[in-house]
Amino acid sequence: MYNLNPVFANLGARLPGRAAVVSLAVFGLLALLACQGPVGESGPEGPAVSGQQGVQGEAGPEGDRGSKGDAGPRGFPGFLGPRGPEGLPGEPLPDFSDFIGDMRGAVTFINLRFSQGSGVRISSTEILTAAHVVTGASRVDVSVAGGSYQRATVTGYDTGRDLALLTLESPTPGLNVGLPISNQVFADLSLRFVEDIGIEVALIGFVPEISITSPVVTFGRIGGLWNIRPGNHAIGQVDAAATNGMSGGGVFNKFGEFLGIVITASSFDGNIRYVRFEEIKEVIGALRAGSKS
Repeated sequence: MYNLNPVFANLGARLPGRAAVVSLAVFGLLALLACQGPVGESGPEGPAVSGQQGVQGEAGPEGDRGSKGDAGPRGFPGFLGPRGPEGLPGEPLPDFSDFIGDMRGAVTFINLRFSQGSGVRISSTEILTAAHVVTGASRVDVSVAGGSYQRATVTGYDTGRDLALLTLESPTPGLNVGLPISNQVFADLSLRFVEDIGIEVALIGFVPEISITSPVVTFGRIGGLWNIRPGNHAIGQVDAAATNGMSGGGVFNKFGEFLGIVITASSFDGNIRYVRFEEIKEVIGALRAGSKS
C-alpha cells in the first residue's frame, strides 16, 4: 500500500498551523474516496401508508337560481303503436227474411160484397183494419191464415183516424201482434227507435187480383211522420208500394214490430200513409167499448 506519511510529514513541516489542518482534511477525503467500494443493490420498496383523510370543508352559500330558459322546439311525433286485437263480432242486425214469412199469418183477408181489404190480428178475437174498408157494414167475412171464412162483427170505428176494430165470433189460433210500448227501446245497452225517418219497413196486405189466401209483401222506408189537424192524428208516410186490397194491412219494421195500419192505397206510386201505433193506442179503448164516430 502506498504510504502517505512522508508526504504529510513534509507538508506539515512546510505549512503553518490552520492551512495545514485544511490540507490534511482534503487529503483525508481523497484517501477515503480512493478506498470506497462499489455501490450496492437497491433494497426492496417499503410499504405505502396512506395518511388520514382530512376534514371536509363547509359548503359555501347557494348562489341565485338563474331564470328559466325559453322552451325548446316541439319534437317529432312518436310512431303509431301496434293495433290491438280485434274484438268479438257483435250480433248481426235482423233482416226481414228472419220473420216476414211467418208475420204474414197475422194479416187477414176481409171480404164484403162491395169491398175487399186486409186486417191485422191483435188478439185471438180482435182484428184492426181501415174504417173505409168496412164502411156501412156491421158484419164481415174474414179469412184467417188462408182458412175458410168466418163471421166478424164491426165493433167500433173512427172515420177521422180511418180505423176500425172487428171481433171474431170465436177465438181463432194463430199469430197475433202487439202494439209497441214506446217508440224508444233499449237493447244491448243502446237506444234505438221503433219508427223514425229513413227506417226500413215492410207492408203486408192482400191484393185480390193476385191471391186471397196469401198476402203480398212490399218494402220501403219511412219518409214522413206528422200529425193531421184538426185532431192531431199521428200519421206516417212510406215509399213502399201498395194497391187496392192492401188497405187495412200492417206496417212492420226489421225487428218485426207492428207500426200501424195502412189507410191509403195507390197504383204502386210509393205514396202510402198509415195510422201510427201511438194513435192506435189512443183510440183502441174506445173502439173496444163500441165507439162509432
